Amino acid sequence: MTETRSKTHEEHSRKVDKEIGDLSAAYKALSSKVESYDLTLKVLCNRQERVENILTEVNQKYESLVAMMAQISGVRNDTKEKQAKSSVPQNVSGPGPVMGSHRLGTATNNQVRDEGRMNTRIPKIDFPYFSGEGPREWLRKARKYFQLHQVNEELKVGIAEMYLKGKADIWFHGFAASHSEAD
Repeated sequence: MTETRSKTHEEHSRKVDKEIGDLSAAYKALSSKVESYDLTLKVLCNRQERVENILTEVNQKYESLVAMMAQISGVRNDTKEKQAKSSVPQNVSGPGPVMGSHRLGTATNNQVRDEGRMNTRIPKIDFPYFSGEGPREWLRKARKYFQLHQVNEELKVGIAEMYLKGKADIWFHGFAASHSEAD
């Protein structure tokens, strides 16, 4: 009976030793993974810190740029006011619309215009022709043209009349004739 107990005890002891060996190997593997995760976490923290530093630097540069833009704008406004006081007012309406050049009572494409932006040239934009199709689109384009070229209200109908075609032109002249007789 002692022999049996001794064998059982030895088997049990081997099983426990094997389980301890397995647990030890698992612990080493887990330990290795934890170290790897720690290293990865440190790398990510360093990257995040660098990104935050870069963002701080970008924000500072942006604020500096905004301040410089405000300063430039203030200088430009002061310069515009001085020029306005010292110069003779210019008539932007001109003699009337000129087909082909598309001057239409405004600054020509060769003149630099100043509307609170950096000096930019207005690209050559042709006034849209209207034949009766797509009136909303034509009105939108015509309004945009008038806005970009700062056309005086008194000139708008005359300019638009020159760009009517076909049925639209016939209708307009009939409408104008009937309303001039009524007045």
